[in-house]
Amino acid sequence: MDHNTTRRLAFIKYLYQTSVSQSHAPTPLSCASILTMHDAVELFLQLASEHLNAGAPQPNFMDYWDILSKKFGRDLEQKESMRRLNKARVSLKHHGTFPSQLDVESFRGSVTNFFNDNTPLVFGLSLADVSLIEYVNPESSRNKLKEAEDDLAKGDTLLALDKIALAFGDMILDYETRKRDDFYSSPFYFGRDLTFFNSFFMGLGHDSLSSTERKLGEFVDRVKESIEAMQEAIKILALGLDYRKYSKFRQLTPHLTMVMSGDHFIRRKFEEANKPSVDDTRFCIDFVVESALALAEFDYTLTRDNRKT
Repeated sequence: MDHNTTRRLAFIKYLYQTSVSQSHAPTPLSCASILTMHDAVELFLQLASEHLNAGAPQPNFMDYWDILSKKFGRDLEQKESMRRLNKARVSLKHHGTFPSQLDVESFRGSVTNFFNDNTPLVFGLSLADVSLIEYVNPESSRNKLKEAEDDLAKGDTLLALDKIALAFGDMILDYETRKRDDFYSSPFYFGRDLTFFNSFFMGLGHDSLSSTERKLGEFVDRVKESIEAMQEAIKILALGLDYRKYSKFRQLTPHLTMVMSGDHFIRRKFEEANKPSVDDTRFCIDFVVESALALAEFDYTLTRDNRKT
């Protein structure tokens, strides 16, 4: 399967996952999932007809089953449930008829079965094997996530989480760096780095100090922790990322500290005996991908005229 087909299939998976999230919203917001589900299925059918060289001029939604059945000698799965989805989409979009919550839940299950059944049939791989990592930038982040998936396949979740954390850090740094002004100031700068502004470096962390001096040291450390937490939260929110998901991601991934050489010192939060599960590690990969897509919604690079006047 060529690279373009892989990327398009990954986008279809993204639409499908978006529709699933929409379907869990309260009524009537969940009704929007019907439109996204239909778009995902229709794009899949279009791609399948191109992939199998079984196209027809401007086919209607249900025409694809006849077109593709000639290649397989059988219909794709979920034909009748997709016919019902198509009718629900027409009723909603053209007549303003909202489906019930039970209908939304039913369509969610049918569309899930459609992709699980037909993706291996048409493309020779399962939907779970379709990766949105192809949409992650920069390349360094993309490569680290691919390495993390390899580690995850071997069951090494700790090593995978190391690379996931590095991938996220590279992605945020790349996005922020490309938006710095002529004075190298970032629009996502929310105060100075306070790494070395603690009681130890200020000489307030020794046992030989008086009680008042030790309490002052504790105060300095608590203020530092509070400010750093606020700086981190504000940056994540300013970038348009989901802070609630980030909070889980942050608890699972190791803490990174950049050293003078530009490398990172990785401090893991778990031991081998209590390492995070495969599902938790998969969540972290998905969060980085989701964040990459969110950043891509509004991305820009400042260009400067360096000519001397």
